[in-house]
Amino acid sequence: MEGSPSFLRLRLWQQTGRILIFAQICVIMEKIDEFRNTLAMPLSKLSIDKLVREICLHPEYLKDMYQLISDDKIVVSWRAIWACEKVSEQHPGWFVPLQDDIIQRLLTCRHDGSKRLFLSILYNVPVSTPISIDLLNYCLDHMLAPQESIGVQALAIRMAYRLCKCEPELLKELQLILENADTEYYSTGVKTTIRNILKKINK
Repeated sequence: MEGSPSFLRLRLWQQTGRILIFAQICVIMEKIDEFRNTLAMPLSKLSIDKLVREICLHPEYLKDMYQLISDDKIVVSWRAIWACEKVSEQHPGWFVPLQDDIIQRLLTCRHDGSKRLFLSILYNVPVSTPISIDLLNYCLDHMLAPQESIGVQALAIRMAYRLCKCEPELLKELQLILENADTEYYSTGVKTTIRNILKKINK
């Protein structure tokens, strides 16, 4: 009944709940804005390592940084992926739930630096079973593609090896592709990667 002590306590509890929810939303938005402003700084003033340390101390901040991967500004988006890649080196398990989303982002990515960083994150994360056919096909299609950067080519080769290790038939196919590759026009880094992977396969 309106005006009764119990009714007033209920109204007060509801209002307090709304205030707490609103405060939490404000904190989340403030953190995203803080990360966005930091990532947009000139490179000379940017400390990715400081951001990484903060996220490692507060894992709940990872979702805010990951959200900035979709930012409209390419510099903010690329640096957000960079920060996530560094976090994945220390805490690869945090990215397991994001693995499928990262693969889909990689498949549609057109930015060379972002492609390399997405591949690096996926390389750090434990291989899922069954393996991702989309990711394997991407690696096979791009690892020797001349239009790709050296970093993308090398990581795609290493990622393909990690995936194919789970399936002996696929590993044999990868071996044949690498053995028959005409490496004359590839960089030293790519040639070295091919040589090292073939050594591992032939052990």
